[in-house]
Amino acid sequence: MKKTTYLWAIMCLMVSTLVAQTPAEMSEIQAANAVENSDVNVQELLDRLAATGSSPLADTQVFSLEERIALQQYYRQQNSTSTRMANIIPNAGLTESFAVVVGDFFYDPTDGVNGGPGGDCTTTSSGNPGDYPNCGCFTTTTLTGTDLEVEFLSFNVFGTFDSLQIFDGPDTASPMIYDSNLNADTDTLAGMIAANGGDAVFVSTTGALTFLFESTTVVNTCGWEVEVVPPGTGGGGGGGGGGDNVFAYDAGFCSMDMGTFDVAGPYTINVVGTSSTSIFSGDYDGSGTLYAMDNDTLSLITVDPTTGAETTVGPLTNIVAGHNTRGLAWDNSTSTMYLLSGLGDDVTLYTVDLATGTLTEVGTSTIVGLIGIWLAIDNDGNAYMADIGLDNFYSMDLTTGAATLIGPLGIDISFAQDADFDPATNILYMGAYIGGGVNEWASVDVTTGTATPLGAVNANCAELGIVAISGAVAVSNDECAGAIAMSCGDVEVGDTSTNTDTGGFNDSPDAWYSYTGSGDPEFVTFSLCDGGTAYDSRLTVYDVCGGVEIALNDDACGLQSEVSFLSDGTTTYFVAVEGFGTGDAGAFSLEVSCSPVAANDLCDDAIAVSCGDVISGSTNFATIDDAVAGNCDDTFDPTPFLPTVEVVSPGVWYSYTEPIPGFVQDITLDLCDAADFDTKISVYSGDCGALVCVAANDDNDDCTGFTSTVEFQSDGISTYYILVHGFNQTGNFDLSVNCAPVPPPNDMIVNSIDVDEIGFPYTDPAVNMPGATVEAGGTPADCDNAGVRGVWYNFVPEMGGTATASVTTPAAYTSVTFYTAPDEDSVETDLVLVDYFDNQCVPGADASILVTAGQPYYVYVANQGGVTDIVIDGDFYLGIGDTEIQGFSYFPNPAENQLNLRSGGGTIESAIIYNILGQEVLSERVGSSDAQLNVANLSVGTYILKVVVDGELGIYKIVKQ
Repeated sequence: MKKTTYLWAIMCLMVSTLVAQTPAEMSEIQAANAVENSDVNVQELLDRLAATGSSPLADTQVFSLEERIALQQYYRQQNSTSTRMANIIPNAGLTESFAVVVGDFFYDPTDGVNGGPGGDCTTTSSGNPGDYPNCGCFTTTTLTGTDLEVEFLSFNVFGTFDSLQIFDGPDTASPMIYDSNLNADTDTLAGMIAANGGDAVFVSTTGALTFLFESTTVVNTCGWEVEVVPPGTGGGGGGGGGGDNVFAYDAGFCSMDMGTFDVAGPYTINVVGTSSTSIFSGDYDGSGTLYAMDNDTLSLITVDPTTGAETTVGPLTNIVAGHNTRGLAWDNSTSTMYLLSGLGDDVTLYTVDLATGTLTEVGTSTIVGLIGIWLAIDNDGNAYMADIGLDNFYSMDLTTGAATLIGPLGIDISFAQDADFDPATNILYMGAYIGGGVNEWASVDVTTGTATPLGAVNANCAELGIVAISGAVAVSNDECAGAIAMSCGDVEVGDTSTNTDTGGFNDSPDAWYSYTGSGDPEFVTFSLCDGGTAYDSRLTVYDVCGGVEIALNDDACGLQSEVSFLSDGTTTYFVAVEGFGTGDAGAFSLEVSCSPVAANDLCDDAIAVSCGDVISGSTNFATIDDAVAGNCDDTFDPTPFLPTVEVVSPGVWYSYTEPIPGFVQDITLDLCDAADFDTKISVYSGDCGALVCVAANDDNDDCTGFTSTVEFQSDGISTYYILVHGFNQTGNFDLSVNCAPVPPPNDMIVNSIDVDEIGFPYTDPAVNMPGATVEAGGTPADCDNAGVRGVWYNFVPEMGGTATASVTTPAAYTSVTFYTAPDEDSVETDLVLVDYFDNQCVPGADASILVTAGQPYYVYVANQGGVTDIVIDGDFYLGIGDTEIQGFSYFPNPAENQLNLRSGGGTIESAIIYNILGQEVLSERVGSSDAQLNVANLSVGTYILKVVVDGELGIYKIVKQ
């Protein structure tokens, strides 16, 4: 195969002008001098280069040092004549300025005899005319240009007396960015690179660089050679590419330097050391140790990437006889190092014992014309190889060693080279070597084999025998640790067909995603129901990788899945997309949606409802309230299937309080046929921190869909908390609130309270007036009560006097009206308005009449806007007097501080004292044959004492003095 394409490629000469500080560098300088004094036939070298380009050996193993120097000088000359724009050689002792462009070269000053290109960097006062002049002068040179960057290809000054300073700007007043007097080493190229952050490139931020050179009259040396380079060449000790770190070894044509550069560029090796052995191909293992091979001794070695120091592990035992090393690569998926050797058309694959270097053969592949050159393995354990015989790209089976053609590289490669996958991106990069120092840093498409050049390393002068890229392996979302973060509204399309089982609910292949909230609790739904999922799926949610299962779903929409869970707003949740069974895998479309937690999710946030309301709600975005809401007995269904209404599903809260204090009503809460899920209703009193069951229902048998109804009577005072929840389900509902006022017992005249049977003064407490029935009207005569809500009382006086009736708490329409009646069993048509000035059938909170002994009277009281006490009394003796109990006695009467009670043989159960308005002022439960009542705090006046002895009621008037 012809290998001539590199002969016209651009070459950059570095090594012949590098500082001679090592034996290898001294050998190179001596070889260069030898070339100058010998008749080397360059054309013969070029012919041999073309003929041996398919050798897997490094150039150093094909050409002698003198021959490589001759080739370098040839390519340098080709580079100079074809690409060099200008040589900038300042005049010693002058201040000058030059506008430069990329490709220009800048040298130390000349006095017409010494200086400029060339010079001997290995010694001082060599007599070489290229050494800078001993002028005893200062030379100031300014280079100007857009995006100016320069690279020192060589540098050496006699630091004891001479110096170079560099300024970022048009003059020496600008900021100094380099001083060769910084330390004992900074008068050499190696020291300059170390002081400049590992780089020989200086970048101007102003469009100008000024060089101030002091040359004494003592001794001299080579000075410098500087190239104006394209913007972005400088890396500042590792580069600004931001990629992962490439450890590279120049196998010897241009140097034998080891160092690093960023995978994204700039492609200049930041030297950490130099090798004198024939090392070839390397890779990092899982612990970060860099392994390589010594091709001369066929040994496994380690290389310190910070210093270049080499340590022998052991011989490559069991390598096929006659083979040399071709590639070394780490399989991160199995934690195994593989080695490739070859001879002729054969390549053999091995596993490597990293403790000893012992090889275990996997298999051999034979392809006519094949010369395998490197081995690279991606993060998933897929192996690849290139060859310099056919310039093709192959996959390699790590279980058999069989190589399979993928396609041509598209680059005519020769000699030793290496490649590696960037573990962070799983992209394959190769140091494609053409020959004669010409190279390309290239990425390789593993599906086609096509190599895409990205730039030349070391300005197109490097033969990369080792390419090893460090960095953490990018974890794919086949593993939980590589979960892809999603946000509300995102849709991710994927396929689990090529994934593995790395957790999840079962042993089907997984794809992992994550979600982190924005700070507030919310309900998050992951759904495969949009039609983009083609297999029987399952979704499982975890609180951490390998943690607690939060939620799961198998079939929500056919065979596809949808799962919702409550995010606390801060936790990162992990979702596994997997299959129902082991073999279930395929393409899927995963959508995330978010909903705020229901506004009335908590008891404290209950929404107030009123009679007649119909409230649309949902429990879909609520939480389970079993921590605050207890299980209640089913109070609606007389024969419930489950007698206890348990709180097992999310619910939402409502509250009900009577709008009129004390107003008693029958309340019905109804979800009958008005929900799309199996519902429950629980009602509580108390407060949210201490709820007490009032009523509950699971299923109303008269309704469909397992919906619920609950009934209870309000006490007119309490706030009731209503929990709408479900039987292991959530959904939407319409809640109806229906109220039926509870009429007072004396709402109808037939149930009129006979006051004289009880005693005067009489107080009817907390009468539920708004619940009274609306009168039809038309009666009684002379005072029609049509449309009025009221209650009835009746009495018969034993003697004449004045009767009064009053409403304690008037509200809205209020009236008090006295009527005469033929008897105490009268109806409204029998009644006649008592004609008295204080009883005029008009609104008012009280009324009074003169009464006649023996005449039956009825009192009609209305107070439509509120609950109230009603008091009926008179300033006359209303016949019944004391109701006495045989044997009972009380003393003293009048009493000042204590009233003593004696049962006369029985048990006093209770004793209650009322004032003249019928209001209870003292009450005690006794439970013994005698008692003492403390009346010291009562006001002076007349009171009523009611006692119960063995179930018999006694009523007595007492006087407090």
